[in-house]
Amino acid sequence: MNSNSIKTPFGRLVAGICIGSFGQVLALIVPTALLLTIKLAMLDPANVTRNFSMVALLGAPAAIIGQYLAGYISDRTSWNIGRRRPWILIGAITGSILLYGVGASKTFGMICLFWALASFMLNFVSCALNALIPDQVPENKRGTASGLIGVVSPLGIMIGINIMLILNSWNIEQKFLLLGIICVVCAIISCVLIKESKVQYKKAETSDSLTFGDRMSRIYPSPRKHPSFTFGVLTRFFMAIAYGSASYTSVYFMEHFHVAPEDLTGIVSLSMNITIPLLAVSSILGGILSDKIGRQKPFVFLSALVTAIGILGYSFSPSISFSIICGAIVSLGFGMFLAVDIALMARILPHPEDAAKDMGLVNVANSIGSPITNAIASPLVSAGGYPLFFGVLSVFAVLAGVAVKPIPEVERNSDPNLTIAQ
Repeated sequence: MNSNSIKTPFGRLVAGICIGSFGQVLALIVPTALLLTIKLAMLDPANVTRNFSMVALLGAPAAIIGQYLAGYISDRTSWNIGRRRPWILIGAITGSILLYGVGASKTFGMICLFWALASFMLNFVSCALNALIPDQVPENKRGTASGLIGVVSPLGIMIGINIMLILNSWNIEQKFLLLGIICVVCAIISCVLIKESKVQYKKAETSDSLTFGDRMSRIYPSPRKHPSFTFGVLTRFFMAIAYGSASYTSVYFMEHFHVAPEDLTGIVSLSMNITIPLLAVSSILGGILSDKIGRQKPFVFLSALVTAIGILGYSFSPSISFSIICGAIVSLGFGMFLAVDIALMARILPHPEDAAKDMGLVNVANSIGSPITNAIASPLVSAGGYPLFFGVLSVFAVLAGVAVKPIPEVERNSDPNLTIAQ
């Protein structure tokens, strides 16, 4: 096991992680939510949906590979300044340079290339920051830390979109450059706040007596022995596909309601100023209520139903205002799902000692869901327009509720020693 002799005070550590995460969210998520759509519309306004799907589809596997490779490299880094801070800086600097390349690209192929590389490197930042929780946060404070850090993403997206609204007169290259600069500055502040020492990696010993099945089970828990975990992963997977609808709202506004690119930022900003606070509030209240009654499945059922209704509403939306209301409904449902899903997965993890690895598998299911949404978007919209596209995604939300049904309902406090390293 690795150990770090220098520990950052809790408040300072959480502040450092939050600031670093804020910059990474702005650099990675704001382009997905807004700037990529505008950039693609400038190059080829007739094929925005298809091109956006292809760009997002290429960026997703790059991000997944980046997460795993970053964790592998970071764990084995033994520099004097630590093993996480170097990759926070390297990921932020290189990712931001590549991000500017997206804004400056003159062809669709260059956008795809720069975005995939930027996604790859920016995930080094998030991986290193998340690893600091099991590295330095005491087990009895990990829930508090995760809760505080979890607020950064929705707030970062909302603030980022509002910054883009204020700077609406700037050209697209300047906006990408600004996001990159903010990411680098936040990474520097994060590394100043966080303390680390040199860590020598120690490879864990493996037993030669383990069977092939046992070894495979350490990679992914046996579905036969641990079916609840697999059903939990499927729940997250189906909901990730459904919530991929959120990535298409800007494209939807532009193509379905014929919103001009210069007016898109204001509409997306208004939508996010409504939906993201609702998502955060729903997540907090959902977690509190779930903990209070000691049950998760009723909340997963409810969140899946609410999310499905909101997504289906897009299919029949007569106006932008009605679509924003649908987005608010989706946010209420998905926010509740996020809070309850974590509690659900916490109690069905097969191996408490492998909590970080197993939760990583859950995150992979979440990451794979988005590319599937991107892959089916263009053919579905071509076949039946946005009504068909959102109708199919609403079915996946329902499937998320169905997948949780076989999981036994057990009170979360039945295993008080179980902790999650995220």
